[in-house]
Amino acid sequence: MVSQGWSVVFLVVLVIGAGLLLWWIWRKPSSNESARSGVSDAAETVVSPRLIFSSEEATIFNLVKLAVQDHFLILGKLSLLQLVSFQDKDEDARRAVMRNLQPIRLDVVLVHPGTRQAQMVIRFGHEKEHTGMVDERERLMETVLKAAGIGLVELSLDHTYSVEQLTGLLGLAEEE
Repeated sequence: MVSQGWSVVFLVVLVIGAGLLLWWIWRKPSSNESARSGVSDAAETVVSPRLIFSSEEATIFNLVKLAVQDHFLILGKLSLLQLVSFQDKDEDARRAVMRNLQPIRLDVVLVHPGTRQAQMVIRFGHEKEHTGMVDERERLMETVLKAAGIGLVELSLDHTYSVEQLTGLLGLAEEE
């Protein structure tokens, strides 16, 4: 009879403990969950959109769009890794190349609508002082684009272009 009383007490304590455990788990998301979501609940966190192009870049982008819209699809600010694929027997070497290409962003990419492959990259000429790291990335970008058979054209942000000039610079001028 005494053992039956203890079993009832044990069962009640077990049910209350399970209820408290479930309440504790479901009362709020864990810190790991909020860290994984990438968004903090803190009132100090502000999320806002960033500019994709500067005003000079947007002007040239729109002119390029007018010049090539009948020939190409126009994409802006893509990663170089989205245009090329790498095959190498040495997986470590392939990963090293991919790591070096990861931060490289392309200003404008012209894509052939039939093949859906990049045909040309337009880089906006920045007059900023280049560091050795930036120059190394630019050389790597040029080498990769050349190896992939993708053309590269640089347009200066300090120059004013007409649609006809851009058509000629991009090799789309019609023969008369």
